[in-house]
Amino acid sequence: LVKRLRPSVVHISTEAIGVNARGQQVPSGGVGTGFAIDPDGLIVTNNHVVAGAQRIVVTLVDGEAFEAEIVGLDPQTDLAVIRIDIEGLPSVTFGQSSELEVGESVVAIGHALDLPGGPTVTAGVLSAVDRTLTGIGPQRATLSDLLQTDASINPGNSGGPLLNMYGEVVGVNSAGAGGGQGISFAIAIDGARSVIDALIADGEVLRGFLGISMATITRSIARQLDLPVTEGIFVMDVVPGSAAALAGLQRNDILIAIDDVSIPDAGAVSRVLAKYRPGSTVEVTFLRPGRGTVPQRVDVTLGERPNP
Repeated sequence: LVKRLRPSVVHISTEAIGVNARGQQVPSGGVGTGFAIDPDGLIVTNNHVVAGAQRIVVTLVDGEAFEAEIVGLDPQTDLAVIRIDIEGLPSVTFGQSSELEVGESVVAIGHALDLPGGPTVTAGVLSAVDRTLTGIGPQRATLSDLLQTDASINPGNSGGPLLNMYGEVVGVNSAGAGGGQGISFAIAIDGARSVIDALIADGEVLRGFLGISMATITRSIARQLDLPVTEGIFVMDVVPGSAAALAGLQRNDILIAIDDVSIPDAGAVSRVLAKYRPGSTVEVTFLRPGRGTVPQRVDVTLGERPNP
């Protein structure tokens, strides 16, 4: 399995110029992993591996190096697609993460710690599915629909493939739990594929914009605020004139579904909205404090995300 997949796994190094506290330019760089999905040089990796890079160098397993260009980035799911100028690049086969069973064997391949001599291979079991991580990166993003494994994922592994025993990619390795042992996470490939397709087609994911500031409800938050549910989205604020405001959504509303798809956390909202472009109409199911526990429904015509 490893012999067959190693040619599809690439080393990614990045270079950038930052500014220190004195205003001086300081060179910086990083290392990650990617995997080829097309013989003509399309490569999937993590957004955090290549975002902000001024130069990206991809090195194949045989040592040949190429400068890469960014095809598309999606910070909300931590996915990116880059391209190198090549023909006949061995590419991976996708599996279905929805068919995985907890306890089955998985293999992670990546350039852990940038050690010389080619990619590192680690093996383990699928520990859990549908995990959520919050407060990721400088944007404090929420990543959901994650696969948890005890196959070691270290710095440098980011963006590499997580494989089932058929040699199919079932996840994109993304993070290890710094404070724990044997706890690593990968982005499930079923949800990632629609994002990858959108990045290839448009260079970005054109999500419809709801127009709310939100917080993921946890059991602790539910107890503190005496909420009637233990998961969902707490509306902290509504952007004036946004789709949510025009539909009548208010602060303190609790969103529980979009088009009958459960949204237990902020990552799920991003994943669901990735399916809808601006101008699409969705049905939002929510609870309103003081109106009992019977869910209410409202149609929301999604807007466009304003420029930052």
